[in-house]
Amino acid sequence: MFAVCLFGVNLYYSRVTYSTLRESVRLRFENAALVDQLKVERDRAETANLAKSKFLAAASHDLRQPLHALGLFLDSLERSTLSSPVSAQQVTVLGHARMASAAASEMLTTLLDYSRLDAGVVKAQAAPFAVQPLLRSLEQEFGVQADASSLVYRTRETTAAALADKALVDLVMRNLISNALRYTQAGGVLVACRVRAGRLALEVWDTGCGIATEHLEEIFEEFHQLGNPERDRRKGLGLGLAISRRLVQEMQARIEVRSRAGRGSVFRLWLPVWSGALEDKASTRQPAVADHGLAGRRILVIDDDEAVRQGMQSLLESWGGLCMCAESAADAQAKLRDIPPPDVIVTDFRLRNEETGKQALQILRDHLQRPVPAIIMTGDTSPQRLRDARSTSALLLHKPVSTRQLREALDRALIPR
Repeated sequence: MFAVCLFGVNLYYSRVTYSTLRESVRLRFENAALVDQLKVERDRAETANLAKSKFLAAASHDLRQPLHALGLFLDSLERSTLSSPVSAQQVTVLGHARMASAAASEMLTTLLDYSRLDAGVVKAQAAPFAVQPLLRSLEQEFGVQADASSLVYRTRETTAAALADKALVDLVMRNLISNALRYTQAGGVLVACRVRAGRLALEVWDTGCGIATEHLEEIFEEFHQLGNPERDRRKGLGLGLAISRRLVQEMQARIEVRSRAGRGSVFRLWLPVWSGALEDKASTRQPAVADHGLAGRRILVIDDDEAVRQGMQSLLESWGGLCMCAESAADAQAKLRDIPPPDVIVTDFRLRNEETGKQALQILRDHLQRPVPAIIMTGDTSPQRLRDARSTSALLLHKPVSTRQLREALDRALIPR
């Protein structure tokens, strides 16, 4: 009888052990399959993200080329109207063309900012600066836009100073103010600065449509827009706030938003406050553009796009410069054999036959046996290409380049060192 009981107990525990072992093996295989599935999903996500970056880079570059040429021709056309009589209708048409070009340029610049963040070439460099000059500059730019939309733009003056990267702060504030104006139909926008508990808050208030509480986090997502189901591109790409949050993270700062649907919103950018003395930069300020004329200066332009070469030549010659154009480094070498060397080289970064502006500069500098000042212009948003372009000693401009940007870069490049 005892043997029968022992056999029954052993049989029971054997069955329990077998069931446990079988369940453990099943779970192990399920876990392995889940891990494999997660790896596949991760690889798919990485592939999709890479494809997105490549698409943005290619689309941005291909669109920037004709847009850059269009801007050059519009600048030349506008300058020609100063000496030739034009009708009111022609002036209106030129103004509309300018607005369309500016809108396209803004969207592509947003894509470039996004790609530069992906490339990791945006690095915060904190330094103390007075806030009021920044607010004044923003008011001069966005006040005109507010007036055109029949909105009120106000700025509260301040004597505060911040310890942060002024260029990145400027970019964040531009995105916040542009967004506020875009979604405000009546009333206006107030830009203010407050110091609270040892921290400085740059604030953008608006009387716009407001944001529901459940959507406050969503607005910082990439390509996400509220109240724009028709994807009206006049309302942007839905990247401004995503870029702002990433810039704020790069500065190790903080951004917050409070809003009431139908009443308006307030965005606050929190920065370290600076209570020390500020450096007087009057003595180190760069000479004004007007102090460095281009009359008689020899400028070599290298670009594989004929329309860009024509637009550059027209604009530079209207400034009094002596412009010579080439489509490659070899073409430039051939044209430089019998003429004096250029004072400055302006080259596109992506040329034909996989030649880059960096390579072209090296070839020409070796040929001329001296480090000729240079400017690289690029419409590319590829992270690797941006890093490569930044590794040169040339000034880097992103297409489409405005007349002011080009003129300032030329004057900086031609300042005697």
